[in-house]
This record gives sequence, structure tokens and C-alpha cells, in this order.
Amino acid sequence: MLRLEFLFTLAQALDDALVKAPPMGYNSWNHFGCTLNQEELLKTAASLKDLGFLELGYRYFVLDDCWMAKTRGVTLEADSNAFPSGIKDFGQKLHEMNFLFGIYTCRGVSTCEGRPSSRDHEEADAKAFAEWEVDFVKNDACWDPDCGPEQPTVPGSGICDIEGRRKAVLRYQRMKDAMNRTGRPMVHSLAGWQPWFAVVGSQLAHMWRVGADVKDWDGVYEATRIMEQLREYHGAQGWNDPDMLLGSSRGATLKLTPLQSRAQFSLWALMPAPLMLGANVLELSPYDALTYSNLEAIEINQDPLVTPAEVVYHNCPPYPRFVMGQRADGAPEFELHTNGVQDPGVVCGAHTAPNCPACCQGHGEGWCHGECEWLGERGNGNPDDDQNCVLSEKAKKKPAAENNPNPWQRKDLKESSMHQCQQVWVRRLTNGQVALVAVNFASKAATVDLPLSQLRLPWGDETPSILWDVWHVAKAPEQVHGHLKLALEANGGHYMLKLEQKSTQEDLPAKDFKEVSLRASLQMPSDPLVNGSVQGTGTMTEFVMGGFLPITNDGTGPMVIDGCFGGCLGQVVVEFRRRKR
Repeated sequence: MLRLEFLFTLAQALDDALVKAPPMGYNSWNHFGCTLNQEELLKTAASLKDLGFLELGYRYFVLDDCWMAKTRGVTLEADSNAFPSGIKDFGQKLHEMNFLFGIYTCRGVSTCEGRPSSRDHEEADAKAFAEWEVDFVKNDACWDPDCGPEQPTVPGSGICDIEGRRKAVLRYQRMKDAMNRTGRPMVHSLAGWQPWFAVVGSQLAHMWRVGADVKDWDGVYEATRIMEQLREYHGAQGWNDPDMLLGSSRGATLKLTPLQSRAQFSLWALMPAPLMLGANVLELSPYDALTYSNLEAIEINQDPLVTPAEVVYHNCPPYPRFVMGQRADGAPEFELHTNGVQDPGVVCGAHTAPNCPACCQGHGEGWCHGECEWLGERGNGNPDDDQNCVLSEKAKKKPAAENNPNPWQRKDLKESSMHQCQQVWVRRLTNGQVALVAVNFASKAATVDLPLSQLRLPWGDETPSILWDVWHVAKAPEQVHGHLKLALEANGGHYMLKLEQKSTQEDLPAKDFKEVSLRASLQMPSDPLVNGSVQGTGTMTEFVMGGFLPITNDGTGPMVIDGCFGGCLGQVVVEFRRRKR
């Protein structure tokens, strides 16, 4: 295997200064799916700007699949029903709001939703993107006959061996080169869904997906197990992408609980990973608004040191170890070491089992599905004879895990029963501080007793540290005899901390605080999504929520709000100004 030391003699990494920090923005897929609508999308962009997200750095507004018509001409063309004024006009409207305009295409014979792709039309489409003043191109991987799902009309499809990986790299290289020839700077974002793209990612793009879509809490967990292994391929010349952020606001197709969405954001901010919002912005809850606008978390994500975070503590089950390199012809090499890792077993419908007989154990033939099949006619055998459930002929031909053409995931290892555990991630920052995120993936509350020596603090573990709690929760973690005790709620309980050497900490005068505005619609205090407290007498109300403190114009104290709560109907809109060192 050609080791990675030779990688940069084969192809030079992109170095165009477009992504010195992880890109931040919004993607339409989790909310809109394949039902894009120009008017609603522009409302979404306006809402992002009104809420202050553009000011905070969420610059890219990216259209996902289905923006294009169902047939193409010389270039991809906009769906006239979704974009009656045309795609260039839509992009101009985004530019007028000071957003950067992102668009979607695919390396396969069609997009994931069956729309036309750019395969074999890279040159023409790249020129069109440049003419439309596109700033960001998401390049997906669906329906690639060389490295993708099986296609009945394409012999040999349904596998992604090393030759398929080489061809996938060449496809992305063609689009990258075509984009470069236009002369317009455009971020190239690969959605290849495989860890091995980390090896070649910086040669082809500015960010690259490394696993399956994150659709739920199980997916968040698996994304962390992948990302923890890819630190050496992560930095200012390109970013491993664990997928979009899932909000908790109503109306989106995919979402998490409020606690889980904030835990995901904390992890992604620390890694640091691209921060692409996927929530329903038009119905964004106050909780999500405060999560995604936390300036301290964003500053950690955008810290210019760009040192990747590392896992310093976890008690999770073993996960396959990736061994990767690159051949002289550019093909990514990918091996899995599975010592101590649970055997993946078989997929039998909606669940997994160690083997086919175990699929239907105690349930009968009705549970013999997926990669398993029932011997003989159903209904004629003994329903308790589990040995009648055997591996199907198709499953016997399934490619090895290294050559699997589908998005990388281990369904058996990301099930809830397999992540009853906690993780602690740590990252050094430019100013000498250390940032830490601890997350509880388990369904029960837990306390992590972490020796400070495991954090490898630059000032050592003997000197006491100042803890800055990014989320300003009610109970700060304790430092006891060189240990950090982190009490974590169930199903997403987390801390995001900054540690600083105590002897260097000085109080800063109020004039040294930065201020960033956030405008949020607040529901009644009884709304379970509101994080924090609402207290007041008469019309004097103080809000301290999610790290945001409304302050008076002179910066001396809480803002006075004229209004009432509990006895009033509707919402109250409050202007927040975040005080930040």
C-alpha cells in the first residue's frame, strides 16, 4: 500500500484561500427536500438575515437536489415551476442580501432524486455555474455506475472496489478542473459519503462528506466515530464533512430533540466541521436560534489555529479502524481493521441480527426479510423452525465492507444499544485556551470523572484552570483533586467548555466586550423549548437564556422589556445583544 507520505507528490492540494475556516451556511434539503419553492426560499434567506445569522458568518445559501428541470439542454436548467424567474435571478436576489449562492449537481447518471446530473457535461455546467455567479457547488454521488448502487441495466454496477474508487476520483477531478477553468472562485463540496474521500479530498474539493446522511441521534453518534479517525486529513486546505446540522424546530423533515441538536452543534463546532444549517428557519424555535447563534461556539469553530479536535475519553464499544492510503494512479486505498469489533451480522428488514436464524427467533417466518429468505413456501413450514431462515443468494454476493458502494455506515454499531456511552473531545485554540465538549449518547444520565492529565493542557494539570461554560448552564462542572466531574443528562446531555490557565486570567472592562445582535421570537415561558428562565414583576423582565443577555444601551445591565407574559397571547419579539469578550 502506498502510504500517505507520498500523497502530495501525486496531486497538489487546493490552496485558494476560500476555506481557511470551515464553511458556514444553510442547505435546503432537510427542510424542503424535493419541493423547492423560490418564494419560500427567499423568505428563508430573509429570515436568516433578520435573525442575525448572516452577520455571524452563515454566508452560504445552498440549494440541494431538485432545483433543476427534469430534462436538460446544453446545460442544467432551472425547474420553471420552482424558479419562475430563473436560477440566475434567484442567485442575484441572494447576492443582494449579501449571501453567497450555492447550487447542487451529481457525478452519477442522475441526481439522487432522478433529475439530470452533470456527468459528461462538467465543462458546460461549470461555465453555466460561473455565468450564474454561483459561489458553492455541492457535488453528490448517487447512481454512479462505477462506484454506486446496483443499476439493473448496468452490468458490473453495485460495487466500489479500488478501480471504482479511482473512477470516482476522476469524475470529481473533471468537475474541479472545469470549475477552475472558469476563473470564478467556487467552493467545491463533495457528497461522496465514504471515509476514504478524506485521503484525496483536499486534491479535489474544499469539503467532503465522510459518511451516510445524519438523520437522527444514532447518525450523530456514528458521525463522531468516523470523524475521530480522520484528524490528519482535516484543516485549512479542506474539511471532513460529517453532514448538515439537524435542528429541533417543527416543520423540518429531519430533526432531533432540542438537547440533542445543541449537543450536535457543540461537537461540530469543536471538531471543527462545516456548519450548514438544515433546520426549518421559517419556524425556528428560540432554542435553536440561540444554539446556532452562540458566538463563543462559532469563534471556536472558526479559530484560525484550525487544529483538529481529538477524543481524549470515551467508553464506547470498538468501531472499525480505517487504514487508508493512495496508489500512484490516484486511487484511494481503504482497509478495515475489525479486531474486537462486533460482527455486523445480517440485516433482516428493519433490524439486524447475528445471523439469519436469529432474525426470526421467537417471531417466526414473518421476521425473515432483508438479506435473509425463508426456505420453501411461506406458511407451509414450522413457524418456530428458525433454521428455515437462511442467507439469500443476493446477500451471499454482497461486496466486502471496504467495497460497499452505499453510504458508509455500520447500522449494527450505531443502534441505541451500541452507544450507551460518553465521549469527551478537546481542541487547542489560538489564544492558548483549550476547548472541550463532553456528550452523553446514552439513554441514562451519567457522570464522567475525567483526570485533567488526560486533557494534556499546555499549562499542565497542576495549575488550576478557569472554566468558561459556553452554554451558561445553571450548574458548572466541578474541579476536584485534579479531576473534572461532568454530570451529563441522558440522550444528549453535554458540556461545552473553554479552559484557561488561572494565573493569566484578568477581568476585562465592559468597553472590551464585543456585541452581536440576535432578533428572536419568544413564545410563552411555558414553552419547553425555551432554555433558561423568564422572571419579572409587572413590565420589568430580565431574560438570561442560552448565553444571551439582553443589556441596556450603555452595557450596564439587563434590558427593560415593556410587555407581559403568561396572561398575553401571541409572541413577543425581543432584540438581543450578545455580550462577548
